[in-house]
Amino acid sequence: MTKGLKILIGWVMTLAMLVGGRAVAGPAVAEPGSKKVFILPVREDIMPPLVYVVRRGVKEAMEAKADLLVLDMETNGGRVDVTEEIIGIIAKFPGQTVTFVNKKAFSAGAFIAFGTSKIYMAPQSVIGAAAPVMVAPGGGVQEIGGTMEVKTSSAISALVRANAEKYGHNPEVADAMVKKTKELKLDDKIINEKGQILTLTDQEAARTYGQPAKPLLSAGTVENVDALLKQLNFASATVRRVEPSGVEKLASWVNLVSPVLLIIGIAGIYIEFKTPGFGLPGIIGITAFAIYFFGGYVAGLTGLEWVAVFVVGIAL
Repeated sequence: MTKGLKILIGWVMTLAMLVGGRAVAGPAVAEPGSKKVFILPVREDIMPPLVYVVRRGVKEAMEAKADLLVLDMETNGGRVDVTEEIIGIIAKFPGQTVTFVNKKAFSAGAFIAFGTSKIYMAPQSVIGAAAPVMVAPGGGVQEIGGTMEVKTSSAISALVRANAEKYGHNPEVADAMVKKTKELKLDDKIINEKGQILTLTDQEAARTYGQPAKPLLSAGTVENVDALLKQLNFASATVRRVEPSGVEKLASWVNLVSPVLLIIGIAGIYIEFKTPGFGLPGIIGITAFAIYFFGGYVAGLTGLEWVAVFVVGIAL
């Protein structure tokens, strides 16, 4: 067995031990008959590592027979495919689901909020600005133009409207947050003009319209999660806050630098094959690939079978 293969197998065994022990402490034990609440933070960008945290949180909430799942949200948005998966996971929770917009729920954050039964907002918080954009080649984002914009906006709008209808939110509001071509008018008042993307403050979202009067989007403005629970009659409930584990935080960082790791890994292995013996390029390449696979596995992007395929490929 070559030295390089031994190192790679060692990394794989380390990976297996890390992911095997990544579970965090279970839910706090509740008193018999007491209500149970799980708080699930949705923070920063909505990217693949968040899927695992949400899946774990919902699973633990279901196992604990929780009555309420609260999404404590502050995000600028993220990937649409990840958003769809998260919405699907949350939909499996049989109890009540609530989004608390803790300062901001832009883009994909707004999509997820429409996938919960109620939306509450913190003072001076905002929600909306959900028009689709794409990542520019040099980083950052840019608008989608032409036919692609129409197709993408139509598809995303349908997804958000469907969730809005399912959970009792106004689908026209959802539509106006996605489409520039949508004019939103209620009680003879223009809420959003054509050519604009709807974004609402907490006060605007809580204003009532129609007969009977109904809030535009938000069920109310509350100071914090504790005030929210009091509003929902869960003040005396047993509360468990799901936090990302150390391994999940590491995976989130790895996901950010994964393209760089992939380039380093390929370059290291290529140089190693072109030079006699086994040296530093091989170690660097194998290490980069090991970290890359580790982050992908924890984020739910890859399974150990891909690691095995990689090991076999290197061995051959």
